[in-house]
Amino acid sequence: AASSRTKTIRVGSSNRQLCLEYPINGAEDYAVIDQISRGRVVAGVSAGEREQEFQAAGVPWSEREGRFGEALELLRTVWSQSNVSFVGEHYRFPLHAQGEPGWQREPYKPPFVDQWRRGQIIPEHLPLLPQPLQWPHPPMWVNATSEAIIQLAGSKGYSLLISPLETETEVRAKIDLYDRALGQAGRDRNEVEVALCRELFMDTDGDVARDRALPALRSRIEQLRPQAGEDQSGLAVIRGLSDEELLNQCALYGNHDDLLPRLLSLKAEAGINHLICRTSLPGLNPLDVMHSIRLIASSLHSRLQA
Repeated sequence: AASSRTKTIRVGSSNRQLCLEYPINGAEDYAVIDQISRGRVVAGVSAGEREQEFQAAGVPWSEREGRFGEALELLRTVWSQSNVSFVGEHYRFPLHAQGEPGWQREPYKPPFVDQWRRGQIIPEHLPLLPQPLQWPHPPMWVNATSEAIIQLAGSKGYSLLISPLETETEVRAKIDLYDRALGQAGRDRNEVEVALCRELFMDTDGDVARDRALPALRSRIEQLRPQAGEDQSGLAVIRGLSDEELLNQCALYGNHDDLLPRLLSLKAEAGINHLICRTSLPGLNPLDVMHSIRLIASSLHSRLQA
């Protein structure tokens, strides 16, 4: 709906958990939205964060990282190739695919006949239809849930997406790990994007912004702590931070003068080049949220762009 009503903004997800579904379903969804938006979709994907969700889906938690790596490879393959087969440890495409592990392109046999013209023959190779508009495929932003996932993203050249739970110190540590993985794979930071997600609430009076948003943020953190998985248990937010530490290290609450220096520092020192703003917290007055969004657009966005 957002992609059909807009013309320039990028649209997408930040946390589609590929391991809890057949990855081709996700590939088709993103391809359709890419067509509707005329090439503006971003595929933000995750390996998953909660063991309980894996149990509910019947997927072994121990297979999470292996499944995620295969799922990413499968998405990139079907988006950029026509008529392929894939055989992995966890997934196959088509479901009856056989042969050596990895993906295979259909051998060319003249005259070439489209799949849909081949009658009742069971296909050994299949295309993804529709294909996404972006070439070779939509941008893939990997949620930085664990060290292994961060290293996978760097080694394969996927972009990185950092959640709003990390302190600024933890953000820098994750990006350092990502940069090392990029370098070891012979890749360059210019090939990728690094996005940071943050709770962001603004007011012309910084103290008012903090007083209005802090109780809702504190409530959200208290809800998250019992659900935190093993990858999140070491985060400072989960272990417990004071209100002052939450304000100074995690969420972005305040006025223009409070927020701009912190964001410019992350941009310059850590190489953050995308900011995803979570502008609404449970309990906040919707009119205050709209006022905050207008301030973000008028007094923060233009300066960050510059």
